[in-house]
Amino acid sequence: MQQTERRPGRPRDPNVKARDEAIYQLITEGVDSRSALAQAAGHDREAVYLSCKRLKGQGRIRQCLGENGSVVWSVADNTPCP
Repeated sequence: MQQTERRPGRPRDPNVKARDEAIYQLITEGVDSRSALAQAAGHDREAVYLSCKRLKGQGRIRQCLGENGSVVWSVADNTPCP
């Protein structure tokens, strides 16, 4: 059987890269829930979710359990979740 290597997709849009970095900066500043991130960044919750999913896949952030049992985001720096 022939093995094929997965080719990279198209390059990520610069606006998306900028949004991901802005979301990451907000998380480092302590903004943790998807709703709070959306409000602070001025994006909708779906766009914030996609950014968080990409950042999590890159190993830059992680999911934690919030006060009310909801998901919050934190920097993946091997410290306990807030």
